[in-house]
Amino acid sequence: MFWDCTTEKWEGRVYCRGESCWRRTLACPDFPILLKDALGGSFVNDSINWLARHSLNCHMNELENVVVDQLVILSLDMRMEACKYMLLPVGFDEMPQNGPNLAVLRGRLCLYYYDQMRSHFALWEMREFGVQESWTQLVNISSVQLLGDFVDLDYYHHHFSLLLPVCVSEDEDVVLLVSKEDFPDIMYSMRDDRVRHVTLLNNQIWYVHEHMQSLVLPHSH
Repeated sequence: MFWDCTTEKWEGRVYCRGESCWRRTLACPDFPILLKDALGGSFVNDSINWLARHSLNCHMNELENVVVDQLVILSLDMRMEACKYMLLPVGFDEMPQNGPNLAVLRGRLCLYYYDQMRSHFALWEMREFGVQESWTQLVNISSVQLLGDFVDLDYYHHHFSLLLPVCVSEDEDVVLLVSKEDFPDIMYSMRDDRVRHVTLLNNQIWYVHEHMQSLVLPHSH
């Protein structure tokens, strides 16, 4: 996916290994504008999914004015090379300052964000892909409970960095949250609403995008 500065449109292209060429797959006047923090896309159910602003005649630089009613999930089916729009959870009714984000946990599409006042962290899971009614809120916990005595909340809000959900345990109980900054990593138990701070060795996690499994040639620094 890329933004064509000349035509001021988004375009999607797929690389065909057999033909050794890039083939245009998506290009249309009403293509939604992808949110700047969601360009990587989240891969689930053979589809790549992006948060987007669905508003005609909207320039890329107008993203700061996005409202909840304009926000959709653009889902590109990689097998059919067709796209569709999906709606966000009904309970998501206020646009956070830093916007929401998508993730894939347990093979399901998830939405996570801090509320407008950054007082609570929320995590939603789409139990059945493509069905808005299947959105289920897994986590809605206060910043005070998450961070405890480890972080001064005024300092944290000033140097705000969204926690990143990395995984959910197989028993659907514990969520692992890591921070991009020098804050504690968090094991949150949904069953008993308990927070435990942990230290991950060499924690340099900035973002996680899960795509299709493949062979990878390691690169040493």
